[in-house]
Amino acid sequence: MSLFAVFLVILSSFMHAGWNLLARREGSERTFFKNMLLFIVICGFAPAVASELLANSITVKAWFCAAGSGLFCGMYFFFLARSYESSDFTIAYPVARSLPVLLVAAGDTLRGRPLTPAGLCGVILVAGGCFLVPLESFRGFAKRRYLNKSTFWMLLAAFGTVGYSLLDKIASESVRQGPWTALRYNYFFYFFSFLAYLAFLRIFKTGGSASGRKRMPFACGILSFAAYGLVLWAYQLSEHASYVVAFRQFSIVIGVIWGFLMFKEKGLGVRVAGTLMLTLGLLLIAFGGGV
Repeated sequence: MSLFAVFLVILSSFMHAGWNLLARREGSERTFFKNMLLFIVICGFAPAVASELLANSITVKAWFCAAGSGLFCGMYFFFLARSYESSDFTIAYPVARSLPVLLVAAGDTLRGRPLTPAGLCGVILVAGGCFLVPLESFRGFAKRRYLNKSTFWMLLAAFGTVGYSLLDKIASESVRQGPWTALRYNYFFYFFSFLAYLAFLRIFKTGGSASGRKRMPFACGILSFAAYGLVLWAYQLSEHASYVVAFRQFSIVIGVIWGFLMFKEKGLGVRVAGTLMLTLGLLLIAFGGGV
């Protein structure tokens, strides 16, 4: 990856970890995510539609990708909320974010873009570090920490991430290059995500309870939109979606540190070791993973 693409993804990671921590602290995650997505859809509608009518920068292929990607993202938000409701933040967030790293790498290979040896090693280290994070001690490894009801929600959230990541990478290669196109596509991605999220709420017959402070979903909406806009721009600058997805997991390092400070959760030693492994993997991707 180019250093500029790495910078974009790291900046995005701080934003992503920030809004997830705020959402977790507020509670009522399902309602919180609904309000956050609604804020993005309402505030971005006029500028996104007007600018796209003038620029005509999104291809037919990208429109189909945006619709499919939104479906997967709606799935991700819904099952991430279920994960937060049934597990510690420092377990749910890393597991839901780690599994897509290896799966998207497999997707790159199937698309005829195999990883470099250093890049593959980095991806494996990232995934391995993420799997260490749920432990409270090195002696505490047990299947029950990974194979339980909460893990089922995390797996579904991870599957959603794989889907929207691969589709958005394909879309980024078919549109006019540049940050403004990335932001326009980003809006329509969130628009379809909101519709899909409402569908999941209806299918599972749940709307959640009233959220706490009303302004927090709006602040998180800004952070979420900006964070993924930077990722979409980075997709344009990198050949491999898996490198971008792997580097996004730097948000786990941030999230674990902030999570311990905010929620006083256990297992600092092993989880710090996991984040160090993750960081080493990211360095291998950045400096040995190629373009």
